[in-house]
Amino acid sequence: MRRAVRAIIVENDQLLVMQRNKYGSNYFTLVGGAVQEGETDEQALVREVKEETGMTVIAATLMFVEKHPAPYNEQYIYYCNVAPHNGAAIQPDSEEGEMNTYGANTHQPAWIHIRAFHNLPFRTPQLHEALAKAFKKGFPKEPLHL
Repeated sequence: MRRAVRAIIVENDQLLVMQRNKYGSNYFTLVGGAVQEGETDEQALVREVKEETGMTVIAATLMFVEKHPAPYNEQYIYYCNVAPHNGAAIQPDSEEGEMNTYGANTHQPAWIHIRAFHNLPFRTPQLHEALAKAFKKGFPKEPLHL
C-alpha cells in the first residue's frame, strides 16, 4: 500500500488548497503527495509542501488518517504551521512544476476562505466532511481515522 501525506495550512481564516486539472477533471485537494522510499511521513510532508508552495513547515500534528483500497494511497493529513513566507507557488523544478508545463495535469495552489470550503469540489468526500466539521467545531485532539 502506498502512503501519501497532506498538509492543512490555515492563515487568516483561509485554507491553502491545491486546485487540480487532471486530464480534464477539475477538483481541489490539500497540498501534499507520496512518501518516497526511505522517507518518514514528516520528511515527505516538508518536501511536498516546499515543492508545491515554496513554504517551509516548522511544525506538524497528525489530524486524520484516510484509508483507501489498493492501488490508492493511504493518506496521513497533518495540521501544519509554516515559516513566514511571501505566498504560495509551485516550484519550477518540482514534479508539479514540470507537469504544469505540459498542461494535461496541472497544479495551482490557492487560498480559500474556510467559510467557502464546504462548496469546493473536493477530491475525497470523507476528508472534505471531516475538514468542514473541524472548521466549525475545532480539530480533533487525537488523530481521527476516516
